Amino acid sequence: MTTAQEMLRQLAGAVGEKQVLTHADDKAWYIKGFRVGRGEALAVVLPQTLQQLWQTLQVCVAHDAIMLMQASNTGVTGGSTPDGNDYDREVVIISTRQLKGVQVIDQARQIIAFPGTTLTELEQTLQPLGREPHSVIGSSCIGASVVGGICNNSGGSLIRRGPAFTEKSLFARINEAGELTLVNHLGIDLGATPEAMLENLTHQRYQTGDHPAWEGKIWADDYADRLRDISADSPARFNGDLRYLHESAGSAGKVIVFAVRLPTFEASPASDTFYIGTNEESVLVDLRRFLLTRMQELPLQAEYIHRNAFDLTVRYAKHMYLAIRKLGPQALPQLMASKAKWDVRVSHIKLLPRNFVDRVLQFFNQITPRFVAPRIMDYRSQYEHHLMIKVDARQKMELETLLQQFFADRRGSFFHCDAREAADAFLVRFGVGGCTISYCDALGYNPNERLVAFDVALRRNDDAWRLTLPPHLAAQVQVDSCCGHFFCYVNHQDYVLKPGVDAKAFKEEVKRYLAQRGAKYPAEHNVGHLYQASCDHVAHWQQLDPGNRCNPGIGKTSKRKFWR
Repeated sequence: MTTAQEMLRQLAGAVGEKQVLTHADDKAWYIKGFRVGRGEALAVVLPQTLQQLWQTLQVCVAHDAIMLMQASNTGVTGGSTPDGNDYDREVVIISTRQLKGVQVIDQARQIIAFPGTTLTELEQTLQPLGREPHSVIGSSCIGASVVGGICNNSGGSLIRRGPAFTEKSLFARINEAGELTLVNHLGIDLGATPEAMLENLTHQRYQTGDHPAWEGKIWADDYADRLRDISADSPARFNGDLRYLHESAGSAGKVIVFAVRLPTFEASPASDTFYIGTNEESVLVDLRRFLLTRMQELPLQAEYIHRNAFDLTVRYAKHMYLAIRKLGPQALPQLMASKAKWDVRVSHIKLLPRNFVDRVLQFFNQITPRFVAPRIMDYRSQYEHHLMIKVDARQKMELETLLQQFFADRRGSFFHCDAREAADAFLVRFGVGGCTISYCDALGYNPNERLVAFDVALRRNDDAWRLTLPPHLAAQVQVDSCCGHFFCYVNHQDYVLKPGVDAKAFKEEVKRYLAQRGAKYPAEHNVGHLYQASCDHVAHWQQLDPGNRCNPGIGKTSKRKFWR
């Protein structure tokens, strides 16, 4: 029996044979990223309990295997899938999708979330309690996990709360001696051994309160003040920011997180949404500054869509926002996994094209109505730039008055959304994150060759919002899509390039342009395998994972053992 076979046997012993996937068709969903990235893995392991996760890690460490943690596999930079097949050890993907659990503590002011818990599930848990989580589901990561957000310092769309961050987590790491250790920094006494810790945590056999190890931050509580500093010559947030790198926070899979401790917030009893349109980008830039300095309390959300992104979404990603409307965001991960399985089945039928399932979806999109409220469609016809601002209901009159003052002498207009319009506006915004990949899939393009995406944190004092390419670069673009978290000045820009364009050279030129603007990237999607990690980010990972055993190659670093 080979070493690999023996490892598979031991993994099956830890989690059960059915939870160790080795057949190519079974692994297909897990080894390919939602937008980019693909590589081979010896196996995909699906532990059912935190104890099984620990046992899986023990087997992988004993056999010197690479461990690649994956939750919903809905990221956009390929950071939770293998990247190519040039690793120097066997790769094992460990899926946490079935490790769900939310424990509400401290009179519902805080929670402890397990690895597979999604933002949607956390939101549903807190809703009856009149509380809400730090983040809500975002445009680019429907089905995103709570722990994944912490590991990626994900930003999200809630203006007042900043990037996902905590100093309180329970995580495993492999130390300098190659030993697997379980580190309990939850601020809760769980016991002395890993087995006891996981047993007590699973059954919530612990007490919270005045534990001596409680000290530590559980969210970026200074973020709102940073946003209001509109004269600052630096971004408000970005991946790799030293302020938000702490153990599991910003770890990008270099440690294995079992649980995180996070705050909850009082839920807004009601909200109001205003829809704004203009044909002048500078109007929106001025509006951002105007509202950030004049509103007594910041809005809940301020989301931007360019008309190109709007059009691509209602044509090519309609099936996504309709699925969310009909089934809720919690259904998206399973629907995407099911589509991946059908893609595999179709690939075995030689008479059908590779993108047959996508063609069926696009045929549906083409023959059905847009299912978007009429006033929003009217604004799409009138205006190039679209902004939706959501506020607490008690802020409605203040915001409406400020908007009336602002647009009294500026070109553009706004309206107060009814319930249908508010829902449609944000559904389209959430669909934008998948519109370019749906476009590529529908036309049979390879997104790894044709799709170039930028996740950019602009300087807070920047006087422009859009990325204005030099003419020779703009001529290489077939279609583009722009959306973003406007008050945070986080811009998501996708380019689908024309045939024959050198995507790598294109991206390098755009990066030089961004450097001239003082922008940071990525802003919130994490580096994955698309971006070069900063020196600070790499130093954080090397301290966490000195042997480079977890998610090697992330941020274009070495894939070799000991970071060789």
